Amino acid sequence: MKKLVILSIIFVAFFSCKNNKTTETDIIETNTKVQQVPDMHTSENTLDWHGTYQGILPCADCEGIQTEVTLLDNNTYTIKRIYLGKEETVFEETGDLQWTEGGSTVVLTNKKDGNATLFKVGENHLKQLDREGRAIEGELAEKYMLQKN
Repeated sequence: MKKLVILSIIFVAFFSCKNNKTTETDIIETNTKVQQVPDMHTSENTLDWHGTYQGILPCADCEGIQTEVTLLDNNTYTIKRIYLGKEETVFEETGDLQWTEGGSTVVLTNKKDGNATLFKVGENHLKQLDREGRAIEGELAEKYMLQKN
């Protein structure tokens, strides 16, 4: 009986020992860091962004601003605005178009006065942003959208 107990202890001890050897493969696997590869898909390089966008944007002292934005592939733009409920004068501006670093927002800089208008470019639409490049919030937020023709 003693032999059986001793053999059982030796058997358990033998098979329960863990191999503590570290191999080169183990070191490589534990030292490998997972690097996040940046998504190279941006509005600038994946969307058919050039073209004409139209809509009526909110206005503080009129019925709305009928707006037409044309983005050209030579990185220029034209904006035409009519203030509805006031005189029907078409206000037109032209200037240069630049993409922000992330490639999803265009900055339209007026040639005359240097003022900039920002739009987030989406699939067949532009969404106007505030002067700091943030989405406009509040009750009228969804109305700051122009649709592509």
